[in-house]
Amino acid sequence: MKNLKLIPILAIFAFFFSCKTTKQTTTVQKEHATTSQTEAKKEHKVHWTYTGETSPKYWSNISSEYKDCDGSAQSPIDINDAKVVYLKKPNSLNIQYHTTKTNIVNNGHTIQFNSTAGNQVSFNNKTYQLKQFHLHSLSEHTINGKHLPLEVHFVNKANDGTYAVVAVFFKEGKESPFFKKFLEKLPTEEGKYTEESTFNIQEVLPETKQFYHYNGSFTTPPCTEIVTWILLNDTKTASKEQLEKLNHLLHNNYRPVQEINYRNVDKQ
Repeated sequence: MKNLKLIPILAIFAFFFSCKTTKQTTTVQKEHATTSQTEAKKEHKVHWTYTGETSPKYWSNISSEYKDCDGSAQSPIDINDAKVVYLKKPNSLNIQYHTTKTNIVNNGHTIQFNSTAGNQVSFNNKTYQLKQFHLHSLSEHTINGKHLPLEVHFVNKANDGTYAVVAVFFKEGKESPFFKKFLEKLPTEEGKYTEESTFNIQEVLPETKQFYHYNGSFTTPPCTEIVTWILLNDTKTASKEQLEKLNHLLHNNYRPVQEINYRNVDKQ
C-alpha cells in the first residue's frame, strides 16, 4: 500500500523535472539563436575602408559577403574614348528627376542625399526609381586615364532588384549653386541633416544628356554585378574652394579602376 501511495508523488516529481528540463533546453536554444543572430549582424556589418588593411584590394577577402569584389565585371573602369563603341541605334534614356526633401546622411563612407518618391529614370524602356545620390572625391571612373575632382552617383532601383546608376562628373570652374546651398550643412561626421525644405535634383545634372554606358557593379561592398552604368558626358562645375572642402570631407573615397575584361563601353 505504501508503494502505491508513492506512485502519484513520483509522477508529480517527474512532471516538474521534465518541465524544468524543457524550459532549460528552450532557454539554451533561444540564447543560441540570439548569439547566431548577433554573429550574423556582425558579419553583415564587416568594416571596410578606402585605406589600410580593409582597403579596396582586400575587400573580397574580409568577408564572404564581399566575394563579388573580385569578379570579372567590376566598377569603376577607365573610359577610353579610342575604344568606345558608337551605336547606330542609340540607347533610350529619360531622366525624370524633380524635387526631393532635404535628407542628408554621412554614413562614414560618403555624403548621401536620400530621395523622396516620384523621381525615376527610364533606360531602354525599363524604369528605375531613384533612391539616393552620393558623392565621391576624386572621381571613381577615369576618362582617358584621368580622374576628375568629383563624381556624383544617382542610384536607381528597378522592381526586379537590378540597378541603374547615373554618374555626373564635376570639374573646377564656376561656383556650384547646389553646393553653395548645402556645403556648410553637410554632416562632417557620421550623422544626418534634415530640414523641411525641398530642392530640385536637376540642379546637379548637366543640361545635355549624351552618355557612356556599360554593365558593371556597385563600387563599394558587396560589389554586386547588377548595375547598368550611365555616365553623362557633359560635366558640371564647382569652384576650387568648394571642391577642396568636399575632398577634405570625403577623404578620397574612390575605388581604383577595375579591369574592363570582356565588356564594351558604348556611347551616343
